[in-house]
Amino acid sequence: EWKTIFTLFYILVIVNVLKDSKFLEWVSLSILNCTNRIYIMLIVLTLLLSSIITNDIALFVIIPITGIVSKYVQMSSRDLEKLFIFEGISANIGSALTPIGNPQNLFLYHFYNIGALEFIINMLPFEIFGILVILPFLEFKRYDAKVNIDIEFKKEWIIYIATFILVLLCIFGFLEFLYILPLILAVMIYKRAKVDWLFLLTFIFLFVDIEGLKRIGIIDIFSIKCDEIMLMIYSSLLSQIISNVPATVLLSNLYSNWLPIAYGVNVGGNGTLIASFANLITLRLSDKKVSVGRFLLIGIVVYVMHLVALAIYITIIAKLLENI
Repeated sequence: EWKTIFTLFYILVIVNVLKDSKFLEWVSLSILNCTNRIYIMLIVLTLLLSSIITNDIALFVIIPITGIVSKYVQMSSRDLEKLFIFEGISANIGSALTPIGNPQNLFLYHFYNIGALEFIINMLPFEIFGILVILPFLEFKRYDAKVNIDIEFKKEWIIYIATFILVLLCIFGFLEFLYILPLILAVMIYKRAKVDWLFLLTFIFLFVDIEGLKRIGIIDIFSIKCDEIMLMIYSSLLSQIISNVPATVLLSNLYSNWLPIAYGVNVGGNGTLIASFANLITLRLSDKKVSVGRFLLIGIVVYVMHLVALAIYITIIAKLLENI
């Protein structure tokens, strides 16, 4: 799975460069300055950014900005806690839409050789139901305050944006991955980009472990006979226990149908703390402003509601297809 490893490496380098050069902060603050519905705008921004720059990176950008913005608008501690929680949840939901939104999607995209458009179209119902589930919980208050943007546009950003576009062309099959490796390495060295090498190594060892389990036959104990709905539920429950990335790699080696797995591991990202790395990032970056108990309670409620909505949707679609 070197394609997945290279893709993760490229994304980590270029997105971290964009973050460290304050491009993402400039974009986010510019958007926030266009509205007084700060709460909703931050959630929308999280949904959008997580689908483009991965859920983890989106949170590294959004949560610090939220802390700064909350001081301008004098947001109550209760509202701020709730906003932090739903930013974490929104990052998990938003990242599910695209192949580059999170590591599990990227793996599924390469492993099953899925077309980018096919992937997005199939994940669109997931996204719609996810947004509908969290919508009643959100605050629609107006906060009258303008955010000062003290960051000027830098010409070097154009180079990094162009590099990111080249990475996307590689992911979608228009360029060979090795062609832009020298460029990525040059950018990484020049900007001294911070790369989470431990994260990449974890992925590599995960592939090695799964291959080892497959060769000695132990992996088969995780295989159960199930239809699409049960496979989705099984994937989501496994994600709650061992996290959604390992669950994805494990189940992809057992089942040929990628969509129930994609639905399951992505909906399973919300719930327990270890279900998704994004959950731990949310707690860590919130500077102890989020109660673990409240985070778990809201996360599990959203997880169950989203899972039920998807199960009903799959059942209805299956019955409609039977009648055609």
